This record gives sequence, structure tokens and C-alpha cells, in this order.
Amino acid sequence: MPLAKFESMLKRTMGLDIQSIGRPMLERALQERQGSCGVADLDAYWLLLQMSEPEQLQLIESVIVPETWFFRNREAFQEMAQLQQRWPRLISASQPLRILSLPCSTGEEPYSIAMALLDAGVPPSHFQIDAIDISPQSLHVARQAVYGKNSFRGDYLSFRDRYFALNEQGYALSETVRQQVRFAQSNLFAADLLAGQAPYDIIFCRNLLIYFDRTTQHQAVTILLRRLAPEGLVFVGPAESALMMLHELTPIKAPMAFAFRQGAPKQEIARTLPPTVAYVPLAPAPRTTTARSNPAMTRTANGNPAMLPPQASLATAQLLADQGKLSEAAAVCEQFIRQHGASAAAYYLTGVIHDAADRKQAAAECYRKALYLEPNHADAMTHLAALLQTMGDYTGAKLLQQRARRSAENNPS
Repeated sequence: MPLAKFESMLKRTMGLDIQSIGRPMLERALQERQGSCGVADLDAYWLLLQMSEPEQLQLIESVIVPETWFFRNREAFQEMAQLQQRWPRLISASQPLRILSLPCSTGEEPYSIAMALLDAGVPPSHFQIDAIDISPQSLHVARQAVYGKNSFRGDYLSFRDRYFALNEQGYALSETVRQQVRFAQSNLFAADLLAGQAPYDIIFCRNLLIYFDRTTQHQAVTILLRRLAPEGLVFVGPAESALMMLHELTPIKAPMAFAFRQGAPKQEIARTLPPTVAYVPLAPAPRTTTARSNPAMTRTANGNPAMLPPQASLATAQLLADQGKLSEAAAVCEQFIRQHGASAAAYYLTGVIHDAADRKQAAAECYRKALYLEPNHADAMTHLAALLQTMGDYTGAKLLQQRARRSAENNPS
């Protein structure tokens, strides 16, 4: 039996463009479910599928592959945590900050949001988080809130000591964080999605739109914007930024966070440096006076140019990128590489800067260089996989996603 009917069903129920995961994955999922149901062939399974909503959910479970961890792309959480400083009127006990995480997968994203706000000093009564996913299995894991080592990646894991307790099952999340998140089973295209709910000040919808075709992508963004409060923020994945520019959204001057504001701002909001929080240990801006011709250079007492130390140079590039000065940030990274030699961190940062500026080929080249120097660089693998999706290289993206999962399993933090 042709796969077209199954492809149409998945697109109708969850918006999935089968090209984004590849037909071989659908074929494997159908074989698995056919065997589990004990039916003779795909024709019989199709008939069963029409009569059983639970089996439709089981098929969806088989084709979606959750790939998430705590504080994934932490710049987004850093930017969100600035709301108390930038828009204090939004956060109060009488008008709590409303946040939506969709899809929330196994809970790492909405719980990261809660930890970020608590670390920023926002009282629990001043914000609430709704978390939605299509997968009952993922939601069960999220509600249990006990995680293995694969959910903790990178070098910034001090939040684990503050909010988790290790037991025989894994790392159990504290009740302080758990009570901030309300989980529900639904999907972005459900007719009754969030019926009767007030608009959200912040929406996280990251790395979902890449699984839709262009028409469905625009439908999805339209649905999200209906749920977003005036001047609210929506966070997307790095490969989805260009799509958002086609709608009535304004990118905020923190491009590595991939965040957009509803409508055009009435006036530019002053950018303040982020507070020091454990999961975003950005180095402060260099205290020395920078040369106008090159932000990575200072002047010695006799006026001769002097190189900044490696950390300060990359921190300068980070700060320039946060200010929306993407060309200058990229130039600082290139200068750093010329001065100090090839570096996976520098190439990765350059790739993210190019990604934010929608320079896809340049970004892909930088991610590949970072992976050549550091084959297990999880963020470079994840960003390159998302980028390849948008460029139509679905096979390459899938291989990278699998490689990232294997790397995380073999090299737990």
C-alpha cells in the first residue's frame, strides 16, 4: 500500500512534512506498529488506524524523536531572564508572567524556564508556565520529573546541584520547580488548543517549524501569534529565524537567543548586561579601551596594538552579537582565529552569528570546522543538523542528530 495516506494523516494531525524525517523512518514506524498490533498488512493497519485514536497517538510516538536537554541553547533562557529588568511592569503577583512551552517534549525546556526565572530572583507567584506536547509518553516522563545524564549536557551544570536530588532512578527535580509548570496533551493544530486561555507574554516554540512544509509553517506561526500578547516574545530555533522575518515580528537585539517581539516596538528598549547566573557564565566585557578599528584589539601605554586574551576576545564577539552587531561580531571571531589559531569555540560562535544573519552556507562551514576540531561538540552538531534541515539535506541532518545522541550517551557530563 502506498504511504501517501499515512503521510496525509500525519500532516493533518500534527503538521508533519514527511520529507523532514525521511520516508525510511515512516516505513520503520509503520512496520513496528503493524507488528505490535498483530495485523496482517498495511491495509489492515490503515483500517485499524481510522478506528483508534490511541493507535494514532502510538504511530505519532513512533515517528517523533524527542531531542532535548536542560538549558539547550542557553542564550534564550538568558534573554528571557532579563524581563524583570527590562519590563518590570509585566511581572507581579497580580499580573503574573504567562509563558507557553510548545512542544515541551519530556519537560526539560519548561523546567529550564522555571529555573532561569527563579535564579533571576522572580518569585514563584509572579510567573506561570503552560507546557503542551502531542506525546502522552513524553508528558508522562515530564510529570515524573526524574532525568538521566543525557538530559544534562555542557559545562554549566551547577543548576543540577541546586534543583535536583540524585536517587536510584536518576536526578529528581525539586517540587519548587515542578509546581511552576502545568502540562497538557494537545498539539499546535488542535481546534481547541488553549481554548479560553489568556494570551502569553512569552512563547517558546523551538525546532518544531522545521518539520513542516512552507505553507504549514506559516499557518503555525499565525496560530502562535494569536496566542501571543501585544509586544510579547516568541523564541524559535536557530534555523527558523528567517521564517519569522516574513511575519509581523521584530527581532530583538539578542540574535543568538532567536527571539522576536510581536509587532514593531514603539521605542528601542535599552539593553542591559545579563546578571551573573550559574548556567550563563558569560565573561564580562573587557575593561580596557577598545580600538575603533577592531573591537578585539586594545592599545598599550605607548599606543601600539595589543591582543586581548582569548576569553575576552570571544566574550567581545558574544556581546557584539547580543547587541545585534553581527558583522562586527563575526570580524572579532575571525581576528581571534588569526591571532590565536583554530578553535572549535570560535568557529562555533562564528557559525551561530552567521546563522542569525541568515548566511546559511557560511554558518554550515563554520559548524563543520568546529566539529573537525572537536568531533563531540554537541551544540555544533545540533545547530548544523537544524541548518541542514532548512537547506533540504534531510539525510545529513538525520545522521547528525543520531551522532549527537550517540555522543551524549557515550560522553555524559
